[in-house]
Amino acid sequence: MSTEASLTIVAASCEVSACCPHCHQVSQRVHSYYQRHPQDLPISGQTVHLVLRVRRFRCENKACPAQTFVERLPEVVPSHSQRTTRLLGTLTQFAMALSGQAGSRLLKRVGMPTSADTLVRLAKKVKSEPITTPTHLGVDDFALRRGFTYGTILVNLSTHRPIDLLKDRTAETLAQWLRAHPGVRYITRDRSAEYAQGAAEGAPQALQIVDRWHLLKNWREALERALGRVHERLKQRQTASGVIIRPRYKKPRSSSEVAASHMARLRRQARYQEVIERYQQGKGIEKIAKELQMSPITVRKFVRAGAFPERAVQFRRKGQLGPYLPYLTERVQQGCENASLLWREIQAQGFPGGYKMVNIWVREYLEKPGRQSSEREKARRQAFFPESQEEISSLSTRQSSEPISLQTNGQGEPRVEEPLESPRRLVWLLLRDPSSLNQQEQHRLAFLCQEKDIHAGYALSQQFVMMVKKRQAILFDSWLTSCLNSKIPDLQTFAEGLQKEYAPIKAALTLPYSNGPVEGQINKLKFIKRSMFGRGHFDLLR
Repeated sequence: MSTEASLTIVAASCEVSACCPHCHQVSQRVHSYYQRHPQDLPISGQTVHLVLRVRRFRCENKACPAQTFVERLPEVVPSHSQRTTRLLGTLTQFAMALSGQAGSRLLKRVGMPTSADTLVRLAKKVKSEPITTPTHLGVDDFALRRGFTYGTILVNLSTHRPIDLLKDRTAETLAQWLRAHPGVRYITRDRSAEYAQGAAEGAPQALQIVDRWHLLKNWREALERALGRVHERLKQRQTASGVIIRPRYKKPRSSSEVAASHMARLRRQARYQEVIERYQQGKGIEKIAKELQMSPITVRKFVRAGAFPERAVQFRRKGQLGPYLPYLTERVQQGCENASLLWREIQAQGFPGGYKMVNIWVREYLEKPGRQSSEREKARRQAFFPESQEEISSLSTRQSSEPISLQTNGQGEPRVEEPLESPRRLVWLLLRDPSSLNQQEQHRLAFLCQEKDIHAGYALSQQFVMMVKKRQAILFDSWLTSCLNSKIPDLQTFAEGLQKEYAPIKAALTLPYSNGPVEGQINKLKFIKRSMFGRGHFDLLR
């Protein structure tokens, strides 16, 4: 019997006898009949339901506590189950691969409607495979609740498969696991002191290897702190250089939004002053953070800034116009300044945006105002550049009492520059390959290197990045000495940290192992947690 959405199969057992599950004595005396209706695997997308005619036998053993029993069909359907054995196996595979909610949505489409709760219960019943101790082990932490609770994931680097999860990320827990699973020869990790201690205590014979990506990340953070110390000086140098600093376009804000922004700045400035006062009193960064209920990272940034760190300028992204900028630049340099024509040309190449985006870009590139129309458009253009060449000229004819003289370009016009970016953005100029920088980025890099510390940090940065990427361990000692002698506090602190982990870092610059496979498994773990909508309890994740 079948309908468009379901199919019913009627079946009965052909055996003449059955074994009592209590006393295991065979009986042929039928007591009664009844029906079971388990669900089976679908056929051609149709849900299948079985109608099984099941017999109840009378036990012939007088001493048996059960007078009657139901015949068992373990090959077809488990006892007291509403699903067949093969359907349960399939659902379990979906539960392990897609978890609850995602698996439930997919199963409904293929003719096996199942709730997310059922899939989670099936996943919990799966027994973990016995752990085989790997020779190459990757260790990293993951967030059970970001910012509060963290665990540790262990990955076999030979097979790129996870082998276990630990409830926390302490040295004691990792050492205990390593002692219970002897035989690990190599351990890759980040620069966590807890993992370093746990690996040393639990597997002293294993060679620890610091992950190279984390090395580069920590170096970038050290460079960013060094830039933060001189950032205010760099902005003053740019202002005093005689160039016009072009303001960035900002969305018009209401008076209430402006007032709220101003009040937020005052609160942040008051917090900065409070941090500096406590630091000058001799209190440590961790203590200040605890007293003021702030992040230690923010306190450290305030202490090392040297002046109140203003909010960074928000730069507009290239967005949809990005892939077409080289073509537009070439056409404008050839003399085409018609924004409408340029828009039609790139539209033929697949540009999905409107004319207005191209027009604004052309006006900015040429540093010229658009058509004179409404006051609103004038205000918007004013956010990008001075309204007219007369206003630009007026900037150069200020009173002689002003010490700043404007720089000019090759055509005798005042040179206009972008405002200085935040240290987080500027630091990439010190890390990237010089050959990959465009002309504007090279000019900005040259401006940064006018600071003595930044010039020295740039040379060390290029050497360090090349050494790590190409695993040139032979250069490590000389680079470490140069960094320690650089007289740049942030870089010296970084180098001192490397000295404490000399052997693991030397191994990282020699051996090919890294934490890349571990990061991939953490991404998979995040996906599983999200797809379970908060049901990612540790035991279930493990």
